[in-house]
Amino acid sequence: SWMSCRGFFNLAIGELKGRWKVFGSKSQFYGVMKKVMRPPMTLDEVQPCIEIWKGLPALFPSGVPPPKKLGQPSEALFHILMISVPSENAAAFLGRHPLSCPLLLIHQENCMIAIGKNPVTAFPKDLLHKGFLYVMAFYYALHLTYPKCIATLLSVLQTEVLGDVLHEQDSTASYKRALSEWKRFAN
Repeated sequence: SWMSCRGFFNLAIGELKGRWKVFGSKSQFYGVMKKVMRPPMTLDEVQPCIEIWKGLPALFPSGVPPPKKLGQPSEALFHILMISVPSENAAAFLGRHPLSCPLLLIHQENCMIAIGKNPVTAFPKDLLHKGFLYVMAFYYALHLTYPKCIATLLSVLQTEVLGDVLHEQDSTASYKRALSEWKRFAN
């Protein structure tokens, strides 16, 4: 029945959020240990989330550089819109962004997920800690291919947070190496 199905989904979503929370906590320590992140120094949840988002591509590198227009691999995942720069609005940024994958834009008061040049959804900035789950949901729902510059990171999230099996052809050397190092640290 619908009610039992709804209960199952609520349970599954709760488990998924729990795995993300554990992964996020462990990845902060892992990032500090590997000198990729700084220890969290604030009670504000937004800044540590941003630090995790910046650091995760370095913790789980793909070995493929991002497109030149991006700069850092984390720019394939998210971008902070600078309100002090007049030309830095969502539409202008998306027009320049070279990838057509799900991207989280962080603004002063809210966040938006866009795919390619199209905004898809928005949510309050205080839910930024759920942003990775939203991005991964769009990859899944739309059956999108991971950008090569962050494929290892997204593959690790697929197996460690989503609990999904990776196809053998997607199990690259960089994924195996990153996952092995992560397992040694996390266990």
